[in-house]
Amino acid sequence: MRNKLGLMLAGYTVAAMSAPAWAAYGNEGALGSFLDQSANWLVTVLGPGIFVIGVIMVGISLAMGDQDAMRKGGYVVGGGALIFLSQAVVALLKRMAGGF
Repeated sequence: MRNKLGLMLAGYTVAAMSAPAWAAYGNEGALGSFLDQSANWLVTVLGPGIFVIGVIMVGISLAMGDQDAMRKGGYVVGGGALIFLSQAVVALLKRMAGGF
């Protein structure tokens, strides 16, 4: 049940964020603006919140003596780096796609 709820929530988020991109199909300036706004929202709102929750969960796992806590911590650090570098990734993809 929990796994299905997470999958449903992820699908809803992707659909909600991609709707403006489909609406702007054929208008490269609007699509580029949508990508910039999405990356900005990811870095400033969603990313830090998820990163802090991940650090808290790893800290609790370490305090409880969980053997996999360091592995989970590596995932949190890797995910945080990916989130905080997302604007650079979007800029790279835009340059590769023709600079719109």
